[in-house]
Amino acid sequence: MEKYQKYGINPLLISIATEQAVERIPSRPTNIMLPGKYPKLVFKHIKTVNREFPENIFRLTCKQCNKSGDYDLGTVVVPLHNEPVNKVEKFQALGYFRCKHCNSAGEWELSARAQTMLAGKMALAATKNTTSERSTDVIFGEALIDNGFAPRWGSEAEEYFLHKLADTPDDAYLWNRLGNAYYRGKRPELAVVAHEQALLKDMGQVESLFSLGQILYDCGELETAASSLRQAIAFSHQYGHLTAYNLRELIVGALTTLLAIYTHSNSSIDMLPKPDELAMAHFAKNEIASTSSLDFEIDTTRRETLYPLAEVYLGTRREELLPEERTMRTNSSKVAWPAATKINKQKPPKKSKNKKKK
Repeated sequence: MEKYQKYGINPLLISIATEQAVERIPSRPTNIMLPGKYPKLVFKHIKTVNREFPENIFRLTCKQCNKSGDYDLGTVVVPLHNEPVNKVEKFQALGYFRCKHCNSAGEWELSARAQTMLAGKMALAATKNTTSERSTDVIFGEALIDNGFAPRWGSEAEEYFLHKLADTPDDAYLWNRLGNAYYRGKRPELAVVAHEQALLKDMGQVESLFSLGQILYDCGELETAASSLRQAIAFSHQYGHLTAYNLRELIVGALTTLLAIYTHSNSSIDMLPKPDELAMAHFAKNEIASTSSLDFEIDTTRRETLYPLAEVYLGTRREELLPEERTMRTNSSKVAWPAATKINKQKPPKKSKNKKKK
């Protein structure tokens, strides 16, 4: 076995996902043990996924084995209290990491040099006033989970969700939230494990479909990314874990990536959900037929031009938007479906002409 491994994995994650006793899982699992279709693929592209999160390398000492190593804290969140901004005892590190030597997590000691460096970053971040100047590696506020819980480390967020999943392993929404914690922690290969588990429990877990699609897109897997994003759009009309406004933004985000895929594939990969994908998401036959004529003049520099299309797929949930904030016009409670132009026309399935009459 290696002296240490760079990317630690919690045995409990594999235990819950595979329904095996944790005692049967090695104390230091490797990525080849991760369940699911995509973790190994994503691990190969780990440096190209979620590059928007900063690298924050600091020297830490594990209190379990007393060995030191360099770890990526990711985004550091500093609370807005009446305390000196250089007080390094009070901060949250969203990066997910485990000890390279013993694979434990959550008990760390910063070296004196690391404390000085972090205090300097906090002080510098506090002096930046404009949005363009603000640092992405140190932000001010608080990263909360349920009931006001503010985890100190990314591994504490993981423990919170795994503890709940141990009791309710079929809760797709909890798996999705765990996936989000891993993604923010810069561990996309663990994120896809959680998102795949969410979809095994609920094929209409829209947020996991969206997240999985975005990660696969970053890995260059255009076909599978597009399929996941189209399903996210198709199922959005029945998804209840987001407000209609946030759901519309998610659909617009999916459409933006799908448009990029459509362009990169020389128009060979569909941008909009196919009739069979809509049927799987319980769209009515008349709604599926209506979407066959959908197409919009889209300005790629203006996000709002995608709102009317997004509202089509919101279904009845668009009624939760304030009337003045809707971009689709209605007439006597019937939706006026937008006129088509030329992008991704999809014909609904035709009835067979050879069908014998009874």
